Amino acid sequence: MTLPKTPRYEVVVIGGGIVGLATAYAAARSGRSVAVVEREPRLATHQTGRNSNVIHSGLYYAPGGLKARLAVAGCAETVAFCRTHDLPHQVCGKLVVATEPDELPRMKELARRGNANGVENHELDQAGMRAHEPHVRGIAALWVPSTGICDYRAVAEKLGELVVKEGGEIHLGRSVTSLVRRRADVVVRGDGPELLGTQVVACAGLHCDELARASGADPGVRIVPFRGEYAGFSERAAALVRGLIYPVPDPSFPFLGVHFTRMIGGDIHAGPNAVLSLKREGYHKTDIDLRDSAEVLTSPAFWKLVDGVCPDFKAARAWLKAFSRGATQNS
Repeated sequence: MTLPKTPRYEVVVIGGGIVGLATAYAAARSGRSVAVVEREPRLATHQTGRNSNVIHSGLYYAPGGLKARLAVAGCAETVAFCRTHDLPHQVCGKLVVATEPDELPRMKELARRGNANGVENHELDQAGMRAHEPHVRGIAALWVPSTGICDYRAVAEKLGELVVKEGGEIHLGRSVTSLVRRRADVVVRGDGPELLGTQVVACAGLHCDELARASGADPGVRIVPFRGEYAGFSERAAALVRGLIYPVPDPSFPFLGVHFTRMIGGDIHAGPNAVLSLKREGYHKTDIDLRDSAEVLTSPAFWKLVDGVCPDFKAARAWLKAFSRGATQNS
């Protein structure tokens, strides 16, 4: 009896989120054989399908950096992709509002960065900001017309369709547990049949560091999961917001601040607050995984973040370290 050959592809992409699918589509369009391996039964189940769906303009990033270049190009390409494939989107613009005098220099810096990055922006007085958002209150604002919203799950699913149309394959419901690098290829192993890839691209989101270690590489980084929580508006309150309203970010915190986001369906969300998650995919307050918790709480990077954001966190630090020791012993 002849055993079936292990399927071989020029590119195997691990992860069916928007990054993995965009990577697979680019490879498939170049004529290479491609397979996408996704552990969930549906594409875009995690980060891609659970974000605020904002198409960011590239306003915030330091000019000339990779983030700035990617954001500016990605904003234009995302809108073009949605238009080409008739996907739900809206270029509604964003208002960045200063409410205190000490925010004005930071707003000026945002305008400088936007101009350097090629992002159109306009400095507005109170009358100007109310022309865009009649119910907003502040002392000055930046108007960024290129910022928009879309449905990133729909974008990802369309990319999946295009991968298949170009001859690629998508394997759903298949976890990857290890990668074995050989001279001519990489063996992709998991809970399904093995796959062989001349190249393997790991786009595994919240598990990318684990997958790197499973392949024998040390990425030197560890995922520290945070969950963004949003509050919904009533219909009456939602009617007061036309598009996207952001504060001027505080440089002492690594976040953009609580903002109002109009969703494609018309709902308005306020948030996020950033909550440490004790599970990599802990989308609810009661989601806890002891091993994930121990990894986070023993991470030097996590404690560096804590010290930077909240240097007087000594009592909580002692409790969390004790908890992590117990979690490690019981995991």
